[in-house]
Amino acid sequence: MLVGEMTITLQHVAILFGLRVHGHPATGFTDIDWHALCEELLGVQPIKTDICGASLRVRFITTHFSHLPPGVVDEVTLQRHARAYLLLLVGGSLFPYKKGIYIQLAILPMLRDFGETAQYSWGSATLAHIYRELCRASLDSAETIAGPLQLLQV
Repeated sequence: MLVGEMTITLQHVAILFGLRVHGHPATGFTDIDWHALCEELLGVQPIKTDICGASLRVRFITTHFSHLPPGVVDEVTLQRHARAYLLLLVGGSLFPYKKGIYIQLAILPMLRDFGETAQYSWGSATLAHIYRELCRASLDSAETIAGPLQLLQV
């Protein structure tokens, strides 16, 4: 370009999304017993068809966590619903899949302790994710792109 090259930087992610760019790296594992982890942190164990690899169907979250149970709600139930909401929010907006029917479960262990959740560098992980998706989209066989595409639009 005549005015110079343009690219998405960590500063753009921090300013546009308001995400933390300093702190613990937001990395996850994929060799976890996802059924047991979901039961531990969300209170509900998904059936076999709800999990595909290290991904969870969005339908599972919307089915089990769309409403708080009637009556008095304890602290544990509130935390489980908050984790489900954050999993859907972070997985659906910052680290989305192309078709939008799955969310990445690697995020769930980072939602175990909400005090620690705030200490992760979510902005760095978001920037890395968009660059990985841009790399995948540049392949000859690619037909679509995923990732936080709002960064490209702005």
